[in-house]
Amino acid sequence: MSTHVMVGVMTHEGIQFIVDDSGGFSGVAGEFLENIVDEYTNSISFSKLSTFSKLIVPMGLPSLRTSRMSKYLYLEDQKPYHSSAVYASAIHSISLPFRMQPLGPSAQLSYTCGAVDVNELVQMLAGQVRQNMVMALDIAMPAPALSDIQCRQSLLENLHPLTPEIAENVEDMHALESMTIHGVFGSGCKRASLSEVKDAVQTAYSTAAERPRFSHLSVAQCPLPIPLPFPSIFGNLVGQHGELSDTPISESASRGSLEVHSIPMAARLRSSSCVLPFLENRLENLRKFGIARGALGSELLASWGFGKDDVEDMGETLSNMVRTLNPVSELSSDSD
Repeated sequence: MSTHVMVGVMTHEGIQFIVDDSGGFSGVAGEFLENIVDEYTNSISFSKLSTFSKLIVPMGLPSLRTSRMSKYLYLEDQKPYHSSAVYASAIHSISLPFRMQPLGPSAQLSYTCGAVDVNELVQMLAGQVRQNMVMALDIAMPAPALSDIQCRQSLLENLHPLTPEIAENVEDMHALESMTIHGVFGSGCKRASLSEVKDAVQTAYSTAAERPRFSHLSVAQCPLPIPLPFPSIFGNLVGQHGELSDTPISESASRGSLEVHSIPMAARLRSSSCVLPFLENRLENLRKFGIARGALGSELLASWGFGKDDVEDMGETLSNMVRTLNPVSELSSDSD
């Protein structure tokens, strides 16, 4: 079953939340967020909490095992620790720029570049002309070595979505991106320098069929550490430090933290119309099962804590999200 994660950034106070927005606990999450808002911005209903969310990143594929991002992983969908390890790794990587130290004018040597804080990232991706707040998340886990890339564009082709129901090969002249790459190898077992990673990314974008209007890059030489409790989700082509082999390293189909100590990672947030199918499907389902007269799901939504006004407000919010990415969408202008 797909799990949709909402990353909400509160204004002014800068509080960040990661909550499950589907299932029976969504009402609990809503009540918790409402209590937080009560503390900081006086009383406000959950139906208007979207006003205080600046960035939303849906995550949760129906099956990680059969997805393209699992090429070098050994995943079992029935094991929650497998999927949670992947999503946690993605969140760690995409939030790495928040933990980087900005370079001063006198800095001589650095192992990181592209530091940003949460507010800067939000303004970069969601605060531009289009004001889109719904992002797609892509990862490469592990990321390939730069020396293994025959065509530099394949650096981008190795990034695969964790956001469900997105469109592929979308031409969007307003697309915005923020990418984090850390711990990738250059040649042999040597970590690539910051300049090598920058050059590779620049080359990849210069030859890409679809290029974003703006792209921000954060780079770090430190890889993703694999702690001992980490589940055995790596395939037998992944080496001790995340290097990728052409032939199996071991007879076992999976490898864990005793065999794999760290891996290079790449993660990307995209503000793009590629998320339109995700939004349109949810808007259509909400109207069909929650808003329409006699809707089958209205009682279930009520049991989760969503009243009629809340559901109608959610429908309007989704409609506005669709309209932001596609102003001529018939679905966004439908009315019951």
